[in-house]
Amino acid sequence: MIALKRYLILFILSGILTDSFSQGVSISDTVVIPQAYKPEFRRLRNHEMIDDEQKAILNSDGKTDNLFTPAGEADIDQILTRFVTRKVDALQYLIESDTVIDQRLKVNYLFGLENLLRHFRSNWNQRTGEKKVFYTSLPSIISAYEQCMAVDRRNASIEPVIADLNYDAGLTVLASTIFANNAGYRPSFDRMILKYCALNPSRNLQTLTAYPDVYFADSLIRVIAKRNPKELYDYAQAGNKLGSLIRSINDDELVKTIVRIARSKDGQQYFCFLDNILHKKINFEQIDAAKDDTVLYFRLLVKTRMDYVARALDKDTAYEYEVLQKRLELKAKDNFVNVINGLHTERNADLRFASIQSLTAEELYYLAVSSDGSIYTSSFVKGVYPLMMKKINYHGDSLLLSLHFDKYRKMIKMCAGFNTLDNFLASFPAGNDPEQEDPAVVLMKAFVKNLERSDGLEDGVDVADSYASVAETLKPIADEMLRNIQLNYDRNKEVGNRKGMAIYNILNKLFLSADTTQKIDLTKELGIPPVYEVPFKSLANDSGRVNVQLFIYGDKDGIGVFPGLISMFSNANWKVDGSNPQWVTISSVKRQTCIPVYEPAIA
Repeated sequence: MIALKRYLILFILSGILTDSFSQGVSISDTVVIPQAYKPEFRRLRNHEMIDDEQKAILNSDGKTDNLFTPAGEADIDQILTRFVTRKVDALQYLIESDTVIDQRLKVNYLFGLENLLRHFRSNWNQRTGEKKVFYTSLPSIISAYEQCMAVDRRNASIEPVIADLNYDAGLTVLASTIFANNAGYRPSFDRMILKYCALNPSRNLQTLTAYPDVYFADSLIRVIAKRNPKELYDYAQAGNKLGSLIRSINDDELVKTIVRIARSKDGQQYFCFLDNILHKKINFEQIDAAKDDTVLYFRLLVKTRMDYVARALDKDTAYEYEVLQKRLELKAKDNFVNVINGLHTERNADLRFASIQSLTAEELYYLAVSSDGSIYTSSFVKGVYPLMMKKINYHGDSLLLSLHFDKYRKMIKMCAGFNTLDNFLASFPAGNDPEQEDPAVVLMKAFVKNLERSDGLEDGVDVADSYASVAETLKPIADEMLRNIQLNYDRNKEVGNRKGMAIYNILNKLFLSADTTQKIDLTKELGIPPVYEVPFKSLANDSGRVNVQLFIYGDKDGIGVFPGLISMFSNANWKVDGSNPQWVTISSVKRQTCIPVYEPAIA
């Protein structure tokens, strides 16, 4: 805290400009204001307005006193209070008593000081935003205003004064509004906006929307195009001055391409191919030929994804990589998965899965991994997975190699969840060299390895999600996963990788908790509820009763299942109440459990 206080004091003092007013005008501490001093009556109201702003600043820290204490540190707050009071008072006196400047200039400079103080008061305690002013900037703000008056009186540019200020301080001085006709005002303003853009890159286009006339606008647009093409795409469609400026840039191929896509009626259909369009690997005509055909368009998305993945291996990341993936997921779900899910009551597999028959193994793979969480069990087990394996001649290793192992953790996780992992791993050929591990074993080691290198947590979550299913059906593989998790923890511990240690420690605790003999308390160890079991106490309400609501859809399957479900409770342990026409209530005779089973179609 002591070091921080010293730093803040040094920061404040270093920002104080010490140049004095020309012609003897100064706001140094040696200025003594005569007791009998009174402003000239024509300017009395100006002084009163400044005094009111001083009082408002002193009170803006939440305390009605004669101190300005935003820092909560006596030394710092003392400096700030002195500038709000004594420095401003001295500046008022020196403007008022100056014998060189006339009535018009005196009113002008007093009015500017009032505006400056008001801007500071209104914005110093904002948390974020374009107008936020740091309270530590107050000394340099007031000193810079003094300097600007001095150079303005000489008809010189204020730009050298403003140039060295931080963004918030410079904008506050300019907010006095009295220097608008100074030759240095516009370049100073533009410079402050540029500083703001440098500090807030995520708000650049929003800032340019407000200030499209800054001299650096077109240069910044080119930078944004490389950094965030999607953001530029959104703004390029606007019917305002910034939109026109973006569309007027003709000497930058990336900007031109983004503009062309943005102005087309099917912009979203093209945008995910931006990088390949830019590099002449695909053109608008080829996309047009495919975009209205669900299979051809999805095929183009998969082909582009595979191209981008191959390039990423060479450290060549394509523009809008994630936009392509989102588009791929959208089309996979809307055009294929939702179709075969919707036909889940169709007993004829040829009819149900007709929409995916023409897809290649690679396309079926991306169909699967792009629909995790939305694809039905039967859609995966009876349709996508067997067709994918058939089209790759039942060689899962060849499929992963052709895809450069893109999203292989997601595929393993889905296979584990749908109980096809043993079949998938069995499709890997046995190793010819007895001294080398089989490819399937190597794959499962890779599955849990290097999770600390992944962007985000998705890969780690996929590993965690897969374990329970593997432990139930493939115990030897589950045991090997646990050993590899522990080995990877030790590896990260040796090199001091905290992220890796955290990930593998969590996974180790999760995996061990699946074995009740280990008696792992996840709430105690990780501060989370049990993952692989649901304790009775977590289900019971305040009275100790567990209420379960079970909804069965009124389709053919639901109608067929409903009577059988009810019959499961037709014994001495349960009481079945069918008196309500909308649902059946099943209550436990021995425990406090109640199950209302809703089946409107039956009623």
